[in-house]
Amino acid sequence: MTHRKENGQFLRGKSGNPNGRPTSETTAIRAQLAQNHKEIIGVVQKAALGGDMQACKMVLDRICPPLKPQAAPMVINLPSEGDITQIAETFIRATADGCLSPDIAAQIVSAVGQLARIVEVTELKNRLEALEHSYQRRKK
Repeated sequence: MTHRKENGQFLRGKSGNPNGRPTSETTAIRAQLAQNHKEIIGVVQKAALGGDMQACKMVLDRICPPLKPQAAPMVINLPSEGDITQIAETFIRATADGCLSPDIAAQIVSAVGQLARIVEVTELKNRLEALEHSYQRRKK
């Protein structure tokens, strides 16, 4: 008896895993922790108040997690008539002048490079379509 359609999909109401996701030790541990969470929190709080620095770190990491670094917004004047190369050079120059961090500049220059590839593919597509159109006209 088949449980699949001709295209390979399972029939409605039939599963490739009829027993469901297998349980793991993690599931059992989480269930135990959920039952005893108030007592566990109390033990950690008591240890932190007693001077246990690891317990303090656990509590503080949950209350006030470490901040992730964020770059401050900045304005960089791009050349109005510039091509993609000049735009990339602008970000490299801003990095050399100390206005832009190297990691942010690398991300932006990488994005500019991806943009260049997109522009290149688009231009090649347009040229190919024009050639095909020209060829079809000559053929008639």
